[in-house]
Amino acid sequence: LTPDRTSMRVFHAPDPRSVLWENINFPLSMQDTAKFGMKVVWIVGILFWAIPVSVVNSLANLNSILQALNIKTVDSSKPWYGFLSGLLPVIALALLLDALYALIVLTAKRVLKLKSLSDVDAYATYWYQLYQFANLWLIVIGGSIFNQFQSLLNDPQSIVTTIANAMIGSSVFFVNMTLTQSIGKCALDISQLQKFVIALLMRLWRSESTITQRQMDRAKIPETYQWGYEIPQILFILMIVVLYCPIVPIMEVFGLIYFAGRYITYKHQFLHVNAQTFEGGGNATWLSIFVFIISIIYMAEAVFIAYMGLKQSPASAAFGFVPLVVTFVFHLDLRYKTITYLQNLPLQKAAAIDVK
Repeated sequence: LTPDRTSMRVFHAPDPRSVLWENINFPLSMQDTAKFGMKVVWIVGILFWAIPVSVVNSLANLNSILQALNIKTVDSSKPWYGFLSGLLPVIALALLLDALYALIVLTAKRVLKLKSLSDVDAYATYWYQLYQFANLWLIVIGGSIFNQFQSLLNDPQSIVTTIANAMIGSSVFFVNMTLTQSIGKCALDISQLQKFVIALLMRLWRSESTITQRQMDRAKIPETYQWGYEIPQILFILMIVVLYCPIVPIMEVFGLIYFAGRYITYKHQFLHVNAQTFEGGGNATWLSIFVFIISIIYMAEAVFIAYMGLKQSPASAAFGFVPLVVTFVFHLDLRYKTITYLQNLPLQKAAAIDVK
């Protein structure tokens, strides 16, 4: 309800199983104010996200780190040195993003007081994906984003050349990231090794007699798939593969390995491991994500046109406008003929259409 007696704000009712009852009494006006405040915080965070990303990239130079710690440097020609210097930034970035996701979810539940887990999922998906977008361009460009703005103001054409050259240099990092996600994450998801280690440590720390029946029952509850955590990571790899197709074609092979591995993993997880405790109504899995997918396609086509132009291939650059126009027309058609109606379509009718 709103303070105006003649109006009412209507929302889609969430799944009762996803309702956060402790947040029910939080006033809507205060929630809107909190959302605006946190939006400012997240946007400022994106602008300064270059700082932690630069720290992560610095891990690739192990000898510089050893010198800063007054430790004897090692031979950089060793095979293990190249392997470790390529793997450390990827692992550090993954841990940094995990901490960011946990912070976003905590903010949604404790600061914004969102009323349901589906709303929390949608909120986390949106902001986590925006930071994933920022990750790619900050890793490619390198340094502070403010320096790039200054370069753009001084010489607008130089930023295009800088980004094009930097994308080639950053391809090794993204190959390492894609392979790590393909092999490491798929193996961890199927084996559930991290949860086994945690359970083993808990058993060593606490005797079995101190574990209550409620704790044992809670351990048997199937894991819920975290859409807001998993989907942005998938779209991030998709963005890497699509953007690098015209520049580093072999990236398509690594993308194929990744998505084949994720398909096998998710097929196993959804059939034998995961069990959703609530349904989000598609808010976090379609309406929000559709915008990001279309944005990835637009960015890939723009990069292709710019890169072909820098390679002095006007015919190829001109041909790149064809898929760009087709994508734009398809986007408009899908938006006005499908998405608008889906937002007001009854659940039973939508399910019947899906079955057909």
